[in-house]
Parts: sequence; C-alpha cells; structure tokens
Amino acid sequence: MYLTIDRNSQITLIRQIYQAIKNQILTGLLKPYEKLPSTRQLSKELGLSRNVIIEAYDQLIAEGYVEARESAGTFVADGIILEHYKASTEIKRENILGLRHEPMEGLIDFRTGVPNLDLFPKEIWADIYKKICQDLPSIQLDYHEPRGCYDLRFELTHYLRRVRGVKCQPEQVLITTGAAQVFTMLGRLFHPINNLVFVEDPLSHGIIASLEKTNMRIHSIPTDEKGMITDLLPSDLQPSLIFTTPSHQYPMGSVLPIKRRIDLIRYARDKSSYIVEDDYDSEFRYEGDPIESMQSLDPNRVIYVGTFSKILCPALRIGYMILPEHLIEGAKAIKYAEDLHSPVLEQLTLARFIREGYLDKHVRKSIKLYQHKSQLVIKTLQEVFGDQIKIIGHTSGIHLVIHFKDVIFDNNLFKQLKNKGIAVPSVEEHAIIKGLYRQQIMIGYGNLSDEEIVEGITRIYQVLTEFFSLA
Repeated sequence: MYLTIDRNSQITLIRQIYQAIKNQILTGLLKPYEKLPSTRQLSKELGLSRNVIIEAYDQLIAEGYVEARESAGTFVADGIILEHYKASTEIKRENILGLRHEPMEGLIDFRTGVPNLDLFPKEIWADIYKKICQDLPSIQLDYHEPRGCYDLRFELTHYLRRVRGVKCQPEQVLITTGAAQVFTMLGRLFHPINNLVFVEDPLSHGIIASLEKTNMRIHSIPTDEKGMITDLLPSDLQPSLIFTTPSHQYPMGSVLPIKRRIDLIRYARDKSSYIVEDDYDSEFRYEGDPIESMQSLDPNRVIYVGTFSKILCPALRIGYMILPEHLIEGAKAIKYAEDLHSPVLEQLTLARFIREGYLDKHVRKSIKLYQHKSQLVIKTLQEVFGDQIKIIGHTSGIHLVIHFKDVIFDNNLFKQLKNKGIAVPSVEEHAIIKGLYRQQIMIGYGNLSDEEIVEGITRIYQVLTEFFSLA
C-alpha cells in the first residue's frame, strides 16, 4: 500500500490517510480481505505519530471500509468496490413570535430536533445582516432566480465539499425554506414519472406528510441497528426515490455501513432510481470524524438534502438540496411555482457567515456543548434506571433513544407523563408498521439545561414506577 501525505495541506493528516486508504478500497487497488500494514509499521513508513494512524484506522473501521480482527490485524472489508463515475473535480466560479409549540409553565420538553437556541450568535448575525443591508446595491432587492443567491450556493459548495465530501457545482444547489419543502418539491417533480417511493421505517413523520401531500405511494423498508436493511429492497418493484438518513438515522441514530451504502447505490443504479440523502444531524458526531456523504460515492444517483434548522436555529428557515445536473431545470420550475425563491437577505447573511468562518466556530462550540449534554443524559439514565434500559443512538445528534425492558408506552402513560410536566416523543409515532417500538421513547436534549435534564429523567422514573416494577 503506497500513500502520499502533504504536510502543508489544510486537510488534517488523519483525514489524508483515511481518504487515501478509502479511495484505494473503493477503486479496487486494495482488494477485499487484504491486510493493511500495522499502525506501528505505517507510522514508521510515513514518519508520523502512531496515534494519527490509529485514528485514521478507527474512522475506516467505524464506516465499515475495514475490519479489525483480534490478534490478526486490520483487513479490507468485502463488497466495497464501487465503479467510478467521471466528473470534474474543479469548482467553477461564475463572473458575477408565533411558535409551533407553545411553552407550558414548568414543562420539561424532550422533543427532538431543537438545538440550543441560546447558542445562536445573534450579535454576529445581526452585525452581518446590518452590513449586508447597508452595502447592498438596490438591484439586489429585486426578484432572484429560483435556485437562490449565487453567493450562498457558492459558499455551500465549498463548505459541503470540505466537511461532508459532497461533489457538486454551485449550479446544482437549490436553496429552499427547509427540508420539508425539499421533500414536497421532489414529490411534485417525480409524481408524473413514477409515484412509488421507498422510505426507511421508522422515519420522520414530516417526510411522510410531505410525500402524502403530493400523493406519492409509500413502501417501507425495515431498519435494524445499522440502518436500512438493504437486503430487503424488493427486486420486483421500481421506485423513483429512496429516502434514507445514512449518517444519523432518524429516529434511531444508527450509521449506515459502507457495504449497505454501496448496495443501496447499486440497487438505485439497477432500478434507475434516485437516493434522497437526508443528512440529518450529521455535524454533531462525538466519536470520530463526521461520516462522509453518500452523495460523494455517486453524485449522479444521490440527491443530497440539508438544512440549517439544527446547526443554527429552526427560525432561520433555510434548507437546500443538491441535484444531479439533469434534474435542475425541473426543480427550478417547481420552486418558482411554489414561492419564486427563498428570502434573499437571509441567504446573503448566511453566505458571509460561512465565508468569514463563523459557521465552523459555531459548529465546534455546539459539538462541545452537545457532547457534554449527551454524557449527562447517559450518566443520569444509568444512575436512575440501571440495567432496566438500553440506550440507542447516542454517538451523534441531539437526541437518543431509550429502550425499556418492561415498559409499554401507551396514550394513558404519555398523559400521565404530561401531567407530571414531562413531554417525551415516542419512536412508535414515527413507525409505518405499528407495534414494534412501543417500549421506546426519545430524549431530545439540545435545548434543555443540565438541571432540566436531570429533573426530567427523575420525573420519568417517578411516573413509571407508579405503573411498572422497575426494581
């Protein structure tokens, strides 16, 4: 195995080694079951710290590219070769208070999907917004094209390539008012062609609502602790779209292994289908680097979807999708018909916010805070419930799932929790096939204080002990 390292690159040494080995595996230079050099040997060959090599190997293991065998070494996993697609790697530059959930006095709300709202850098945002308004030429206040402001599309292209491995040009980016609008637009785009879609089960009921709104036929694919079970993709059906959350499955929090990602891409290629990659909560990962996007494996078959609702705040209402080139014109027409384009001043503010490095700083600060909160939730749950529970999906995101051994959650139990001042969402409400997740609830902790987390978990225990034996 031959690797070259650029010590002057902005890309970390860990990331360079990870990328180099991953690319050799995907292109077949490293064969299935081939043994990698030991971390000690490779560190000596490259003149690097052994810890650097260990971290790169750990990331490859986490994503399923390689397997560690006790006392034997590290080996390339089977089935990871993916035929290469031809595309330009150069990014071309053109010359140019009504709340949905009203707060209740004393209620501790464990709902998911809400970041820490106090963390949003309001002063920095306001300062940038003010400068944008002061310096903006009047012509910029006119109607804009449906895809959104070029400045934001350009900054997103660079940002997503750097942090998520997304491969696209600014022309392929379409700015929306959030992920929900993306899902509705995709339904309208594909319904006239083929209205059958596959979705993970369970999944966000927001996706289901958007697809039902456009009269799409929904076929569910079961999930397990690794995400969508790709072996269960039916050979006798041909969907137009396959929805997945591979980097942080919602609601269960799993990461789709590389073998299943490749199986899914091959299936989509065979069926002439498109994968819709909802990159939910991908920024907030507490063990290893963020998982690279599926879009990076096949930009011609994957529609990449993102939003700033979790990374910044829901009130911002800025989302986006990155489309294969041949789908852009159709999506533009639908966006124009829906609302012409998304708000311009917010787009320009976000573009400068990204360009001047504030987004990177905010993400780093957020990860530190959410990792602390995650650890506090886990510690408190273990102290209160002990071996009566299993904690699922805690290595990333701003929520986790609790599986109770001897508790069944029904409407009466949720009512009793609400009476005790606790709101908790169930996994069951996100399931298409009902009855499989009645022992599981979700704990969203992004916008809760440490005191609320501890008090809320204590109240849950108090209510459950009235109905069940948890000794």
